[in-house]
Amino acid sequence: MTPPEEMLGCPVPIARFVARTDLAVVALQDVLAYPAGCAFTVHLSVRRGSLDAVTWEGIDGSHAGGFPGPTDTGLQFRVSQGALLEVGGGASGSDRHYRGDRQLWLSPLPAEPFEFSVEWRKVGLARTTTTLDGRAIAEAAANAQPYWP
Repeated sequence: MTPPEEMLGCPVPIARFVARTDLAVVALQDVLAYPAGCAFTVHLSVRRGSLDAVTWEGIDGSHAGGFPGPTDTGLQFRVSQGALLEVGGGASGSDRHYRGDRQLWLSPLPAEPFEFSVEWRKVGLARTTTTLDGRAIAEAAANAQPYWP
């Protein structure tokens, strides 16, 4: 499943850093809630700092192709309940900075608090977890509206 194409999701503010290191930031701004699930936008920012050229050149490709296994050095997102899929995103960068957004779809809709975690070993980010309020997301989903009656 993916976010409904003809429905206005109801936003749930989160505005928190999931992880911050000297080189990397992973943040959640909000969640859009729908009856069948919810869509997250994850903001990523990395500054080159002391990363060598080979590691830096691999940053953009380190998260392509979904969610690699736990021994990979790529970007990984996990939740403690439901199925999490990457459904979109974009990125830009230079020789000193990388910035990207990932859209993630969680289904089914969470009904209780759950853990969201991120790991990105390539930029020195160990697995970091935050707890999100699944009840607030489920309550907001009741306010999602179809585009047309």
